[in-house]
Amino acid sequence: MNQVPSFSSGRELGNLIVASNIIDCAWAKIHELQRDQTALPCPVRHEVYQSSPKCTIVAFVSSPDCTQYPLPGRGDLVPSPLFDFLRTEEYKSVSINRAALTLFTSLHDHLSGLKTQLTEIEGQLIITGHSLGGSVASLFTLWLLDGNLLKPKCRPFCITFGSPLIGDFGLQHSIWNSFFLHVVSNQDPVPGLFLPSGRGRSTPTSSHSQTTGYKPFGTYFLCSELGCACFDYPDLILGLLKVISSEVAGGSQDVDYGGILRNLKERAICKGLPQVGERFADPFSAGIIMELETIGFNQTKLLQHNIDINAVIRKMEAEARILSQKNKASDAKKLNDIKRDMTQIEWYKKNSKVLNTGYYDCFKNQGSKRDISVEQFRGNLTMYWEDMVAQLQRKPEKEGAKFRTRWLYAGTVYRRMVEPLDIAAFYREGGTDYINNGRSPHYKLLQQWYEEDVKPPSRDKLDSKKQKVSSILTEDSCFWAHVEEAILSCELLKSANCTLEQGKSSWDNLVKFEEYVMEQINNYAVSPEIFLGESSFMKWWGLYEGYIDTRSNSHRSPLISFMKNRSYRQYG
Repeated sequence: MNQVPSFSSGRELGNLIVASNIIDCAWAKIHELQRDQTALPCPVRHEVYQSSPKCTIVAFVSSPDCTQYPLPGRGDLVPSPLFDFLRTEEYKSVSINRAALTLFTSLHDHLSGLKTQLTEIEGQLIITGHSLGGSVASLFTLWLLDGNLLKPKCRPFCITFGSPLIGDFGLQHSIWNSFFLHVVSNQDPVPGLFLPSGRGRSTPTSSHSQTTGYKPFGTYFLCSELGCACFDYPDLILGLLKVISSEVAGGSQDVDYGGILRNLKERAICKGLPQVGERFADPFSAGIIMELETIGFNQTKLLQHNIDINAVIRKMEAEARILSQKNKASDAKKLNDIKRDMTQIEWYKKNSKVLNTGYYDCFKNQGSKRDISVEQFRGNLTMYWEDMVAQLQRKPEKEGAKFRTRWLYAGTVYRRMVEPLDIAAFYREGGTDYINNGRSPHYKLLQQWYEEDVKPPSRDKLDSKKQKVSSILTEDSCFWAHVEEAILSCELLKSANCTLEQGKSSWDNLVKFEEYVMEQINNYAVSPEIFLGESSFMKWWGLYEGYIDTRSNSHRSPLISFMKNRSYRQYG
């Protein structure tokens, strides 16, 4: 599902979902798990399936007793420390359905092991479940998303079938809404199980019940004999679930979702529907009305359940406008802040060059208050970009690709400007092997996305780079980490305690470093600042030159000739 593009209507998205194999595969595994048992030995059971070499499905099913004979208090919303990570500045607490939380907690030890197992997989990961098994699947998916423990190209997508609501406002405002699809038949009372729907099925609750706080989250795929449509507006979904719960109260919960999916695939979903667009001048209103009629909810029926769809649509439009304006204002403030901080570091870089040192070594040496004050700007920028990268990881693939294109240049400039400061701090504190032991994941991802989007330079591009090399940032943001490791190798070679094995390894590393640096120079990919007299690179050269001059077999290379002939004075 994270490959689904953007759609103009819920019917269009609904049709694509029906046409895809993902939803069928998910239900097939649920059905297979249900077939394997006549009576569950425990209230909920799960199984991992390898649907294909690149698709793993984790299915959850619950015992029918969980919804047919719910215990008192199971409809309550209760807080849980396990899901405190969902709290935000706006929503200080998040409450979860007691029944779903009880089932999830009972499986906690097993699911902890499964969570560890899934961090190693590649490809698509589908978490799915039916009824209260779907509720557990949703909680498990949220648990997986917390902390970004999965591999970058393996983001979980959750598909539930006939699952009750599991949380309140705090869950509704989760940043991971786009990772959830809830399939609901208009003949299934279970999704509205815990709603106070009057004639609907309800459960006895304690005196402290909070059932009125339930809110849907994610996208809802609503289906009927007439067709299907997708909705993600919580208040509208809540109203529709109440209508369904009321109309099918006391009916069977054994809805054949497999049959529903087959029926939807076999029919022309949108043929024969009223052309409601002719009745509305506003395309937005026409689209919502048509989507509702597609799944059997006309305006007359909704009014019978006290749902004024025109008022709902007006509210949806107003909230969309407010959100758009809020996002624009927030983005503008953040952009101004990062521009200010980047300007401060650029100024620091320029002033450091005058000292014949370079900003990398000035920051590493911390010789003045000016060097220390840069830490604040570095911290601000790092927090901003870590958050941006985290947001991008949580977005569907197509939306994320647009985001990447929009921010690629700014993210690359940030990485090339600020990561050297991180490297300086790492080695100042005595670290070794920054790339493997100290590099932040957000730098790795920014570099990966840049390399995926940018082609190698042509000959004409190299000529252009040569003309501008005096003002560039070093392209490899880990350049100074390579320099520091080369310095350590030189120091080890000169050490009396250096073993033959260590000496050979250090020498091999230095030869590779020579080749790396010369390649960067030939591609005009390093800033001339590396050749400033007090820079760490020139410190390395001093150590290395002294070492190779003492070797019995004189070592020659393009970089050695470049440095000994002082050709770097003409570079840039």
